[in-house]
Amino acid sequence: MITLIRRKKEISGFLTNFQSYADWDGGKYYLSLNTDNPKGTLTLIKYPDGKFTYHRKNESYWDIKEIRVDNDILMEIIWGFRKAINECIRKKAV
Repeated sequence: MITLIRRKKEISGFLTNFQSYADWDGGKYYLSLNTDNPKGTLTLIKYPDGKFTYHRKNESYWDIKEIRVDNDILMEIIWGFRKAINECIRKKAV
């Protein structure tokens, strides 16, 4: 069963199950999202120790390195990009 993010309280469930939606590169889990505003890519990354980072690459700027993020900011990022995250969740369910 897939769980889409429709309410803020559903974000914690998404984070708990992040590995189910993400890819593994041998050192970390990552989920790359296509973004519309700004047009580009946002990658959410989770390390085995549970720490999250993100990386942005778009038409306005490109992060030089991953940015470490605390839980409150991570929740706001996920809420802001929930449309793109829900698209990824739907694709994984197919």
